[in-house]
Amino acid sequence: MRRTPSTKGFTLIEVMVAVLLLVVAMTGFVPFFLSGLEKASAARYKSAATNIARQVMEEIRQLDYREIKEDPSNPSDPTNLSNRLGTTATLRGTTFTIAYAVENSISGGGQLKKVTVTVSWPYPPAVSPAVVTTLIHQQFLGPRGSRLELVKVPGQGDIVADPLGTPFPLLQGRILMKYHVAQADWDLVYSNLNQPGMAKRNVYMRAGFVDDAGAYVPLGSAAADYKIDNTYLTYTTGADGKVNDIFFQYEFDVTTIPDGYWDMQAVIFNEYDQPGNLWNLRVRTDSAAPTAPATFTATAQNDTTVDLSWVPGAERDRASWVLGRMKQNGDGTWPAEFTTVVTLNGVETTYRDVGTVGTVDPWGDSATGITNTYRYQLYAIDLGGRLGAPATVDVQLPPATTTTTLDSSTTSSTTSTTLASTTTTTALYSVTITNNDTRHHAVVVKNSAGSTVYSTSQLKKGTSVTISNLPADSYNIYLDGSSTPHKSFTLPGTTSVQLF
Repeated sequence: MRRTPSTKGFTLIEVMVAVLLLVVAMTGFVPFFLSGLEKASAARYKSAATNIARQVMEEIRQLDYREIKEDPSNPSDPTNLSNRLGTTATLRGTTFTIAYAVENSISGGGQLKKVTVTVSWPYPPAVSPAVVTTLIHQQFLGPRGSRLELVKVPGQGDIVADPLGTPFPLLQGRILMKYHVAQADWDLVYSNLNQPGMAKRNVYMRAGFVDDAGAYVPLGSAAADYKIDNTYLTYTTGADGKVNDIFFQYEFDVTTIPDGYWDMQAVIFNEYDQPGNLWNLRVRTDSAAPTAPATFTATAQNDTTVDLSWVPGAERDRASWVLGRMKQNGDGTWPAEFTTVVTLNGVETTYRDVGTVGTVDPWGDSATGITNTYRYQLYAIDLGGRLGAPATVDVQLPPATTTTTLDSSTTSSTTSTTLASTTTTTALYSVTITNNDTRHHAVVVKNSAGSTVYSTSQLKKGTSVTISNLPADSYNIYLDGSSTPHKSFTLPGTTSVQLF
């Protein structure tokens, strides 16, 4: 008899039961996932709100003690924090609401204020708002400042957004600084305010720039101990003839401030040399391209190795170095352009360039007597993308050889032998070019083969530049993109050139 083979598998009922059990099991995990997403969203909102609250609190700390007020019974009062600093902030498409609370006379006879900033938002999930609280003590004896303002001088200065994307303004050219006196302290800088005989008191301001390392560049005159006196103090009046603003104003040239990020600071002193509050404003300056390295040397170590070293310029915002190289042609001329070897971090001061005999630059061959001469070019790039003036240096591979000659001399009684060493080197020279004109110029220097040995987009009026490591040759100087030489000089024989 034939047997029917058995069939293995799951029945429909078994499958349905298994699916039901899986659904029941997964149902227990879903709340965990939803809860995790909700907490992550809440944390993002809470973090953003806390940052806004802290930023607003820093602005409040800059105000005069007597200007820190919030009167709920008079919400339209323009001196309230809510009207001074605003009640909303938008971040990544979300609008946050800012509330202020000021409690007076906490202790010390009204000399202390408790300030609370609360930031909330309307979107779920519903969590507690961000709250930042601080205590502010009245401690300044000198006139307080309420606002530090920078204004560009028309046609001579500019204030633009930092191209690097930071929130700090980029200052260029001539800038007018206005440091406004807190209204509560107007009587500390003027007598008989809004009355006949109104006169300036013997007050002054100190202002300057300080960097993260503590370096300080003061504004004002060294002869006056950098005191910006009350001749720079002024006021404006409203339609009613009464004073509506008092401020120090001082114009300065940004080109006198080294490039980089700075905290601009200002403080007013009363007639007893007692200071008011110190105001800080973060800015960036970028007025000039990096200078050429003060010293740029190249030393051949063997057939394939060149050690380069240099001394950087004084610029503070140097981002990188660009090192280029070219090989001298067989007829003694040079190629039209350098080939970039490497881009280095702006803090580097040395580099070793290694090639392979016969195939990869740089190289020479001691065995066959093949020599090659290379020219290196080095220039810096700052944070704003400005290219600095290049420095160049020549080197021969293999290194210049040392030959030994035998020089014998004989006397009647003794015979002495003297070994004399002679080293073959390439003579290099330097020349200083001075722009004695009344305006800036773009300068290009080319050798007799027409190759550029130096260039700068701006040699400022009254300044000089020294070009080093130039071989003996005749050179032409071109100004402002002209194809006609402005002046010529020959090395050796010339040590300095006046452009005009």
